[in-house]
Parts: sequence; structure tokens; C-alpha cells
Amino acid sequence: MNDAASVRSYEAHSPRKVLAHGELLRRFAEGRQVSPVHLRLGITADHGRRLLATGDAVSLLRQFAAHGGRAVTFHGSGECTLHPGYPAVCDAGHESGLRLGVFTDGSRLHRPEMAECVASTHTWVRIEFSAATPTSYLEIIGKLRQSAIDPDFRIGLNYAVGKGNPQEYVAAALAARDAGAHYIRFSGRAGRTGAGPAEASALATETFEVCLPSTAEDGGEFHHCHYSRFVTTVAADGTLYPCPQVHLNSRYSLGNTLESGYADVLRGGPRTRWEAADPRQWEPCRSCRYRPQNALLEQVRGDRAALERALGAYALEVPSTLHADFV
Repeated sequence: MNDAASVRSYEAHSPRKVLAHGELLRRFAEGRQVSPVHLRLGITADHGRRLLATGDAVSLLRQFAAHGGRAVTFHGSGECTLHPGYPAVCDAGHESGLRLGVFTDGSRLHRPEMAECVASTHTWVRIEFSAATPTSYLEIIGKLRQSAIDPDFRIGLNYAVGKGNPQEYVAAALAARDAGAHYIRFSGRAGRTGAGPAEASALATETFEVCLPSTAEDGGEFHHCHYSRFVTTVAADGTLYPCPQVHLNSRYSLGNTLESGYADVLRGGPRTRWEAADPRQWEPCRSCRYRPQNALLEQVRGDRAALERALGAYALEVPSTLHADFV
């Protein structure tokens, strides 16, 4: 593969990435039906003690692809790659034309069958790591970067920073860069101000990206969950939820795709009522991590002129969006 990352990668984690979907946004602005393009699928549950059956997962991915789906992120309660059917599920999704990504602890990526699966079917990999163990990923990252067939393949590290360890920003960024990762993405509530985040950001280059945590104040106002029109989540028991932030919270359940089928749940009454509701009255929606996307979508909803201005400005600034289908 062409291993040279470009500055396009700086849009890979941007909330503005939804602007790469001009035709879908025009349908949305006109009040027409829009089906999610990105699915977060949990094929493991209860920290890996329960699994979505391989056949059910394959069927769901095929249904998702048949109804406008373009990309799937595997991220469950527990390590997804421990699922015995993971390679078969990924092969089926890839054959259906879906682009695949995975959050993983990296514990099985060194195994030949898993490395082959990821290299042949995945668009990106994000490994959770601690500052104590970055050297264990050196060989894994290097091999996957060289063997992945997707020209847009990216592999990065995720590091959770707490209020008690903000100084670890720099150490973690250096470890990720030295391991050969394309990027490091920080998560947690330590914020983005101070010497640590600033020094970590200074380590970014055209081939290595540093993504700092978002905050609850990012973005603007919104009154409906528009983002759930473009992305959705299905748990290991088949339950569909509006978005990754509220998955596994029973009050947000919109129906079971294993019992009723993906399309029927997607078009069903519970999801329609969700779209019409103001979700901000409930937690965790009051601290919506997708506030920038929702605020942007609210701004252009029903306003074709505002949408065309936004699309035009984005096209000039970002001629080609990396991983656009992972909105």
C-alpha cells in the first residue's frame, strides 16, 4: 500500500466530516428520508461473556449495506476480536462493500489469522493502550501498515487521560509516534488546555496526527438528534440505539433488529418518535459528544442556501476527506 499519510488525515476525526456527504445532506435539508451510513456494531457484550451470533452479525451487515450503509465500526462491551466468528463477519461485511474499522486492545493482532483478516478487510484500527505498554505495539503497527490493502488504511492509538495524569499527554504522543502509528487520539476529561496538550500537539506532523479531547461546550445549540440520521448503533443482543453515546441504555432502545429486521426497526415508530423529540431533556444527551454535528445539521435543516454555502466552503478547504463514510 501507499504508506504516506497526507494532510487529509486531519479531517478523519473532524465533526465537519458530515459535509463530505453532499447528496445525503441535500435530502436531509429537504426533509426526505436519510438512512445511516455508519453503524457501530457491538458483537460482544458483558465484557465478552455474551456474543452476537456470527450468522446474525453477517445478516445484519448485509441488511445494513442494502439500506444505504457504507461503514461499520466494531466496538463492543469487551474485546471484539475475541469473537470466534470475527474473521467471517469481517469477510462478509467487506464483500458487501462496507468499509470496516475496529476499536481493540490489540491483544490478538499479532496472531496470523487476525492480522490477515484486518489487513485484507479493514480501513482503520484504533488500539487502546497505556503508557506502560507502547513498545508491545511496535511490530504489530509496522506489519499492519505494510500489509493492509486499503490505500486509506490508518492505524492509531487511543489514550485515556484523566485529571490526575495530564502530564502523560507528551509521553503518550511520543510513544505513539515512535511506534509508527498514524495518529494518537486522546479521550477523557482532562481537557485541552495547559502545557501537556500544547506540547503533545506540537509533535504533530503531516504524517502523524494528535487529536485532543472534545469538550461538552464544543459546537452549538440543537433541538433534535439529527446526527442519528447518519449514524446508528446496534448492540450484541440486536437492539438498535440512536448513537454510540447512549447505547446499552434501555430508555434509548428503538427496537430489536434480530426480531424485526434492520429496515423495519429503522423505519419504525420508536425511531420516528426519537427523531421528533428534543433529546436534551435527558442525560447523557445534555452532554452530547456529537454536539458540533447536531448543531451544524440543525443550521442547514430546511435551509438549502445555508447548506450550499457550507458545502462549498468545505469543498474548498478539504478537497478529499479521509474515511468520509465513518461520519
